[in-house]
Amino acid sequence: MAGNKASGRHGVIDNHPEKTSIIKDIVLGRRSLTDIARRIGTHPDTVRRYRDTKITEETRRRIIAENRIEGIEADTAIVNEERMDVARTYEKLARRVETLITKAEEIEDDVFALAAMEGLRKVLRDIATMHGKMATSLSVEVTLSESPEWVTLKRIISEVCEEVPAAREPFLRRMRHEVLSVAKEEGGPL
Repeated sequence: MAGNKASGRHGVIDNHPEKTSIIKDIVLGRRSLTDIARRIGTHPDTVRRYRDTKITEETRRRIIAENRIEGIEADTAIVNEERMDVARTYEKLARRVETLITKAEEIEDDVFALAAMEGLRKVLRDIATMHGKMATSLSVEVTLSESPEWVTLKRIISEVCEEVPAAREPFLRRMRHEVLSVAKEEGGPL
């Protein structure tokens, strides 16, 4: 059966325990197709065929969007942690200044107590400013064309237009009237 398209191992990637990771590697190009094939014990052409026939545009976009969001969320976590470190440092400083004020008052050193209070006022103002900045939320943006919901909706619209050809023209006319874009995808019917 050598050379027959039906020969060979079926579902090498679909049945692999690391299928999700393999598909992400293929879509994101984290490894070459040759490296992926070597890792799972198959030929690079098998991986290429899988990429070309089994990984849908919807899946590609979802993986790319998730990857972008993961990167943004990781960066946001680092920034937020740095902000929290600064906040903890300021809070420690405020406690130390309060301790100095208490000691100055105990020994009745009004000049030093007043200077320490001024320092505490500045520290508290800085803390308030910093917390105001921390309250500004960092947002994650995903363009509509990469959203899994939009990709699914486009697929559904395309399928309905194929199933009911008479619906295609009124649909496109209304989209144009609303100035909405329905871009033609590779191999797509719209």
